[in-house]
Amino acid sequence: MLHEGNALLARQIKHWREKLKITLTQALELVPDDKLDWAPAKKMITLGNIFLHISECSDWWYCEIMKGDKSLPLTGEPDDPCPPRKAIAGMLNAHWARMEDFFAESPDVLTKVYSHRHEGKTHEWDGNWVFTHLLEHDIHHRSQINQYLRILGIEPPKI
Repeated sequence: MLHEGNALLARQIKHWREKLKITLTQALELVPDDKLDWAPAKKMITLGNIFLHISECSDWWYCEIMKGDKSLPLTGEPDDPCPPRKAIAGMLNAHWARMEDFFAESPDVLTKVYSHRHEGKTHEWDGNWVFTHLLEHDIHHRSQINQYLRILGIEPPKI
């Protein structure tokens, strides 16, 4: 297991499972169907597409960068129409499944260096960076979703 011998990682994984997963899932349930394509201003990502972005991030980092598999196409422009709630929920569930796969990895994936070539430049990250980035990314977008909900007059899940 990823957290083997590392109490801090064990706590972070517990937080992911017990706080992030639950509150993001609850937040999606609170979004009215007619607000999935809503954003507070032009050129901002829509509420529904934020959930998709969370999923596509773990797909790209874990599946493509760490595992070498091809990731799904990105959602596109911030104001692209998002799919129905059921499809968004499926993508979010795929995110949680990927994270559980990551959590089940051997701790050596954290020190391994992963690289990606883009526009003639090679970028490198170790697994610790990827883990921290994914945690930070989920927390960042949970806050964004909660702010959108508040603007809409909807009380977000307690964090």
